[in-house]
Amino acid sequence: MLKRLRRRVLKPLTLAQVLSSAAGATPMLVAAVRMGPTEFATFAVVVLVATLSVGGARAVLLQPALIQQRVDPAALVPLRYTLVSATVATLAIGATALLSGAPSAGEVAVIGIAGALPVVHDWLRYRGIGTSHRWAVAVGDGVRLVLVLTTLLPVVPATTTAFMVTIGVAAAAGGVAVVVRVPRRVGFAPYRGYRASALWQGTDFVIGQLLVSLPLIVLAALGTGLWVAGARLGQTLVGPLNLVFAATSTNLLADATTTTAYRQARSVISRGWRASIQLALVAAVAVGVLTAVLWLSGFTPQGVSRDSMLLGVVLVGVATMLTGWSGIHAIVLRVLGHQASVTTARLVVAVVTVAAFVVGFLLGGERLSLVLGFGANAVTAPLVLLLVAARLYRKELREEGSP
Repeated sequence: MLKRLRRRVLKPLTLAQVLSSAAGATPMLVAAVRMGPTEFATFAVVVLVATLSVGGARAVLLQPALIQQRVDPAALVPLRYTLVSATVATLAIGATALLSGAPSAGEVAVIGIAGALPVVHDWLRYRGIGTSHRWAVAVGDGVRLVLVLTTLLPVVPATTTAFMVTIGVAAAAGGVAVVVRVPRRVGFAPYRGYRASALWQGTDFVIGQLLVSLPLIVLAALGTGLWVAGARLGQTLVGPLNLVFAATSTNLLADATTTTAYRQARSVISRGWRASIQLALVAAVAVGVLTAVLWLSGFTPQGVSRDSMLLGVVLVGVATMLTGWSGIHAIVLRVLGHQASVTTARLVVAVVTVAAFVVGFLLGGERLSLVLGFGANAVTAPLVLLLVAARLYRKELREEGSP
């Protein structure tokens, strides 16, 4: 048991995901302790948009290209595609900083550029994955985490601008660590080769943000933002669960696209079921332990109230547990080519979830909106996705002649 766990944890992409998630979570945790409520609420929203920028580039560019490598090993993303993504990210993050009350145009520009550097770093991570230089990815994420840890504590002023600059510099340094270890001259497939897949995944990403992220941004604008800040801190505290889900998904995606052992649908489906069951058990234990520790310890950070923190942890923890469990099957279905089915299922979940957020806000304001929205997401996602997965799995196995 321990030997199997050690082998799994020491996989380079698993280790890379742990380091990457820790580098992303650390600024939020430090900010919650060092910043006042108003500054933390601003920082939380800016970081949320920066995170969405990375996820968007991954959805419409990096992951579709990686999946395309199942049929075209040269389907790597060139730098010019990434520069377009980084420019869009700079504008979105800068606009968020401006609307959140950044004091000057110079600070808006600095926040926007610094927030976009993780987009470039993520492109280099996927270049390492696509060329089978997985340890280079882990080294780059390790460099990024070390820089964040050594500069964010009492060294950097507790402001949104200073923290975002630190995040950007750390991402740039981590990217350099990857660059020196991966091949520079590699082929690439034109975007039209995986444009259809990117369209479905991009649509799915937008739908996914309708589930949680965009409602949080809207709620922060309409309300005080204090309950939203609690939810954002909850997302950070539950971060270890997200990294477990992300590491599992990344390993599954990489193996299914770059190794011959997973060319058959049966092998991918079997691995997906095993992973989803294991993750559900781990997540249930983790959420229970985290909630109990926070409740019994009396821990209260400076940036949020105790009530909003506890509510955020419970809501985000339960939703992450159930959506992450079912989300593994979405990855399997995408690998098998069922892009439209996954996106349609996610659209159904999004409609129900957004409706719950709206109804909650109209009936009880920011707090009830969060309760109903996260609750609807937690219930609807596994119900819809697993029904779709079960039907398509049976179809794939029949066509392959597998039991």
